[in-house]
Amino acid sequence: MRLELFSFIEDVTALLDLNLPTYQYIEHTLSTLFKDLLSKKSEVLVGISSRIKSKESLKEKLIRNKYYLNYETAEEAIEALPDLVGLTLECRFISDENDIFRDLFKRFYEFENGYYQCDANHDVYLNLKMPQPQLQRNGFTIYRIDGYVEFNKHHVNFELQIKSLVHTFWSEVEHQVVYKNTQFVVYDSFMKNILGSIRDNLEVVDRQLQIVYRQLADQTNNDREIGMTESGFKVFIAKAINDLVALKMNNTVGFTTDFKKCSSILSQYIYIKDFVTCEHPQFKMVDYFEHFNFLQISDLDFTYPITLEKSFEHADPFCNTIGQYWESIINIDFEWHVFFVMLFAVQPGNNIQDFTQFIEIIKSLIILPTWYREQFAKFGDIDGQIVRDFLTTALAEAMVSVGKVDIVHEDKLIGILEVFREYVEHLNTWYKYYDDFNQNLAEIKHNLEHKIVNLF
Repeated sequence: MRLELFSFIEDVTALLDLNLPTYQYIEHTLSTLFKDLLSKKSEVLVGISSRIKSKESLKEKLIRNKYYLNYETAEEAIEALPDLVGLTLECRFISDENDIFRDLFKRFYEFENGYYQCDANHDVYLNLKMPQPQLQRNGFTIYRIDGYVEFNKHHVNFELQIKSLVHTFWSEVEHQVVYKNTQFVVYDSFMKNILGSIRDNLEVVDRQLQIVYRQLADQTNNDREIGMTESGFKVFIAKAINDLVALKMNNTVGFTTDFKKCSSILSQYIYIKDFVTCEHPQFKMVDYFEHFNFLQISDLDFTYPITLEKSFEHADPFCNTIGQYWESIINIDFEWHVFFVMLFAVQPGNNIQDFTQFIEIIKSLIILPTWYREQFAKFGDIDGQIVRDFLTTALAEAMVSVGKVDIVHEDKLIGILEVFREYVEHLNTWYKYYDDFNQNLAEIKHNLEHKIVNLF
């Protein structure tokens, strides 16, 4: 007579067969969902693979984890399996794994018990409170996230993995060469060290491939540019500003700071302000060439305070919040002081006008006007505007709370734009009525601040 546990295992595998069409439907749904959620990550996401747990793998897991002792019925065992359906997000490089993981927070919102609910499909949940990457028994790490789908009042668990090409290759090697090897081999410290060395070498290969990929991408872009193009001009302006800061700071304070990212956003500001709508941009370019030559020989001193012609006020809540903060620290925080010395140096004239225009352009870069006017239109003109003003004020206050000059770096502005847009669109979908929104102001503001601060 056979052991009872084998009857239990047969019951579970039979139930797997019976419910296979359901699991196939869920597998397809998840693959399609994550493809849509990460459609903007096509540069780093190279593919999505999925599978339903095979009978052989299921039997092995039931025995190894002693499900036959912990569960009385096949239904309980199936529902307890954490990886009944498996999904792998395959990215190019190891550094992309964390990038994709962080992106999930833009589309999943905190629900309960550590699980986050998907904004595009409320039946899909991920445990994003799990520390990532997870440490495996072999000592290596992996981005492995538990999830479940609500389907016909049942939970169907799935496992989401994020793997680079190198880590995908390593998993196959480890699985086929080590774990599938049935020969009796002493898995001692020497073998562990050898395997660890192989994996370390693969990570070196990953970094080398990433360098090659970026170099090829840069070369492709450069091959398309002839003469002083838009990007070429912005690079010229950024370099001119950066060189000027290095020269004048050494002359006046005896040291210099890393101003490269600030130079980039100032060049972007100049381009938007003076070239996008300019009828004769070539004349403007000549003017700037001459102006930077003049600044090289001028007395630009970072030790003197900046003065504005009048106190800053603005009707727009975002601009007013940001502007009054900058005005309060412009001669206190040296990084901000250097930044605005350079802004006013490259834009000679009325400081308060340049100050105001810079703030307005920063707002237009992270809050696209046409898109934003459409949000919360269902609340009516007055209530909709109140909500939009509340969110822009909350965004400005979150940026102020960061406090660092990094908030105007181009990469951070792009991050703020993406986070704010995703969050606003989520709120616009989630809240059907103004009163419901109004009852949750503190939570909405707190969540937005948390998302913005997490970028820094």
